[in-house]
Amino acid sequence: MAQHRIIVIGAGIVGVSIAHRLSGDGARVTLVEAREAPGLGVTAASFGWITCAAGDDSVPEPDYRRRLQAIEDYARLDRDFGGRLCAPCRGAIVWGATEDETRGHAQGHEERGSVVRLIGAAEIAEFEPMIAEPPALAARFPRERALDVAHACILLARAAREAGAETLFGETVLGLETTGGRVSGVRLSGGSLAADRVIVAAGAHSAALVADFMPDHGIATSPSALVTLSVESGRLAHVLDGGGIEIRSRGNGDLVAACGVEDDLDDRALAALASDVLSRVRRLFPGMENPRVDHVQLGQRPMLADGRPLVSAARDPEGLYLAVAHPGVILAPEISRQVADFLAH
Repeated sequence: MAQHRIIVIGAGIVGVSIAHRLSGDGARVTLVEAREAPGLGVTAASFGWITCAAGDDSVPEPDYRRRLQAIEDYARLDRDFGGRLCAPCRGAIVWGATEDETRGHAQGHEERGSVVRLIGAAEIAEFEPMIAEPPALAARFPRERALDVAHACILLARAAREAGAETLFGETVLGLETTGGRVSGVRLSGGSLAADRVIVAAGAHSAALVADFMPDHGIATSPSALVTLSVESGRLAHVLDGGGIEIRSRGNGDLVAACGVEDDLDDRALAALASDVLSRVRRLFPGMENPRVDHVQLGQRPMLADGRPLVSAARDPEGLYLAVAHPGVILAPEISRQVADFLAH
């Protein structure tokens, strides 16, 4: 791999994870990103929960196993970075609308391999004293983690540079170049950059880059929103999913809440979303001092058609790879592993 010149397009969590992995293996890597720094695209609107517990337990078995592995992958990466990669988090606490729903949720995930324990209101209050009225029953997933994703992208990109990778930020890839049925580089606004291998990991923007070569790329988009709130004091120790909200504290003390949204939200709809999150925070966590909404970020998450692999290679030209997935944050270590395997053969 070391003899190949490899370009990775996109410095979101998937792209920087690939660059970090390949450069650590001794590859000659150049990471290209249109924005001025890593982690400023859809990554910036990512909630960052490394989880199996989110949602129901009906995820297909291979996907569920990948998510379990992701929890281990991020634990290892966090150790490699001296505990600076992942956000402070003691796991996740999840509850449903009824105790039976919570029990069923816990049982379903336990049967599939997650570490989970049911806890009552008194124990919930010990773990999370900010909750004013703890539910009677919740499921605690102690091994799950959280990532302040933009911060993690900066650390991974820096580590890739220290391992020998080059980074080009503020450079838009205008197209791919080919010679004799092989990829030969990328075309930038300021000229061309030669390569033997090109890995497109630009999220939803990947579709336009590979459309001429991989028309069956299967990339679609789905909107999401992240509401960031500042508080003067008070924080959560876990990711919380219950009471109509999915929320956690960032390392800097801000609260972030993940929200499902419809397409084409106007300013009035965004303001209503922010107001709803703020009212829920005030009701659920009255001990949080002076919570206020700082901003709402919208992101278009790349979604792959059913059956599409996380990493795929173009037949023509050779040397072109597509690395896109949802949930990208959770699957980034697995994607980087698959890319490394592709390039090793």
